[in-house]
Amino acid sequence: MADQLGVVTALTVITPIIPEKLETLQQVLASIQANPSATIAKISTIHFARWVIIDNGTRLLFTSNFDGSWEAYLQDFVREMPDGLDFIWSNCVGYPGSKPFKPFADYVRAHQFSNNTFYCAYPDLTVQAVLNAKEWRDAGRAVVPALQEYLTKTA
Repeated sequence: MADQLGVVTALTVITPIIPEKLETLQQVLASIQANPSATIAKISTIHFARWVIIDNGTRLLFTSNFDGSWEAYLQDFVREMPDGLDFIWSNCVGYPGSKPFKPFADYVRAHQFSNNTFYCAYPDLTVQAVLNAKEWRDAGRAVVPALQEYLTKTA
């Protein structure tokens, strides 16, 4: 099973949805999509995270790639967006709440699936390293026209 490549870890969780809470869950997920900076973007180690209602509305799939360990990632969620976790998974069977941490971690572990295949294009780059590279690239792009103009004038 492949759940970690380099510094990147993969997590796949599937939980049963409480049937009468399906519509509420759909609304919660839509609100996260509409404003991710208010919730999920607070966790700076996430490469991607995705919630998908599957199996004709009976189960919730959560999958994510992130930097670091499984436990540190879950603790980031509990620290940065405990209410968000509760808004999502309180619509699922057996969810104990995000606090205290151990019951929440046990719930995730009980519904976690190992990944048979996990591909990461940049397994040795953290989210911060990717952002730093982008910053350097953007700075270089800003300098190139000025440098070209200077070289044209001095030639």
